[in-house]
Amino acid sequence: MNEGKFSITTRRLVLREFRVEDAENLWRLCTDPDVMRYTGEPWLPDVAAARQRIESYRGYRDNGFGRWAVESIRTGEFMGYCGLHRKRDTGVVDLAFRLFPEFWSHGFATEAARASLDAGFETFGLDDVVGRALRENLPSVSVLQKLGMRYRHLAEEDGEFWLIYGISRAEYQRQRGKPATPEG
Repeated sequence: MNEGKFSITTRRLVLREFRVEDAENLWRLCTDPDVMRYTGEPWLPDVAAARQRIESYRGYRDNGFGRWAVESIRTGEFMGYCGLHRKRDTGVVDLAFRLFPEFWSHGFATEAARASLDAGFETFGLDDVVGRALRENLPSVSVLQKLGMRYRHLAEEDGEFWLIYGISRAEYQRQRGKPATPEG
């Protein structure tokens, strides 16, 4: 893992690569019932499992990007994570965000997700990014829509129904008022 090599600063947030010392915060995030309610993922059993997940994470090394820890610029507090992940089996790049409940409804998820999309398209040259949310998770659907992502299809996985949204680099650049690049 290339600790600390890449970070993004927004008006209120820092998105940075995870460090081993984030293990306890990641464990707390991934065992919070409100946070995990709509993820479709198992909870992390303990801090050691969170540490192992951080240590074995290959996204930064393999792609240059990944899920980034989100911190408050003002307080330095760990707020959750946001970022991009390339699925090994399909190559699809997925945007995800997960914040502690005290940071919900303040625009932090949208701010972090927008910064992640900017990095994905501008820094890492991605052509397309998807986001998914359980259809019951209306706040996450709202964030995806605020980012300009468009509904693509409904996917069923293990009896749960996911709304799949996506945006291409060209669409994103148009929405941001930037000229499309030749690749986009």
